[in-house]
Amino acid sequence: MDSSRITGEVLVRIERSRTPIVCNISNRHIHLTEEHIEKLFGPGYMLRKKRELVQPGEYAAEETVKVTGPRGDFSKVRVLGPPRRFSQVEISRTDTFYTGIRTEVRMSGDIEGTPGAWIVGPYGSVELSRGVIVAQRH
Repeated sequence: MDSSRITGEVLVRIERSRTPIVCNISNRHIHLTEEHIEKLFGPGYMLRKKRELVQPGEYAAEETVKVTGPRGDFSKVRVLGPPRRFSQVEISRTDTFYTGIRTEVRMSGDIEGTPGAWIVGPYGSVELSRGVIVAQRH
């Protein structure tokens, strides 16, 4: 291989390395139904967009809630929008030990047979009978 070809390949690789790789971390957050948003924040309440997420059409809302398990709770759990067909809490594996919510790694949306939690907002609270998962990487 001649030196000009090697130089060309090196320059291409250098240019590629300047392209940023997007990496996001989403440890704990919650997706809510419209019904649960109203129970937690008040009748007719609409989530306020804080920032867009990488997933098209999804956003982090200004609103936060408290998620309570049998042994502990977390305040300021970020609500993600838009509203969903069912409410779901995504926590980390470490959070399961702190809260006492014994759940497993699942794909987002796979909540059948999962434990629930109490969700507390500024207006009211909701008891989820299911929907707490440790989200599988996606």
